[in-house]
Amino acid sequence: MRPENRQPVREQVLEALGQSQDSLHELDYEDVALSAAGLQMVRQAAATVLRRLTGMAAEDLPLARALALFLDHVFWNESTGGLILCADLPEKSVCLPIPSGCWGIKPHAGRVQ
Repeated sequence: MRPENRQPVREQVLEALGQSQDSLHELDYEDVALSAAGLQMVRQAAATVLRRLTGMAAEDLPLARALALFLDHVFWNESTGGLILCADLPEKSVCLPIPSGCWGIKPHAGRVQ
């Protein structure tokens, strides 16, 4: 399927989860902090995705590159408290669920206006 004909990622995730529109909220990736366990999940998933796409081993993938792969769409799943990180790839989107205990919202350093 060509990318311009694909269903929007949010709708794909909702359909896959069998949830209603109001249970999934898109977040800005800059507002999210992952625990060490969450970061390890991202690194392992990115290595797997890249191995499938390129056929090359990606175990030594830098964490920054692994994170960058999964930051196209970030959703908070209100039903589970988990986070869903999605990569928009040429042929499809790949999403990674992060359990509720493995992430949080970054504290803001300044005043909110």
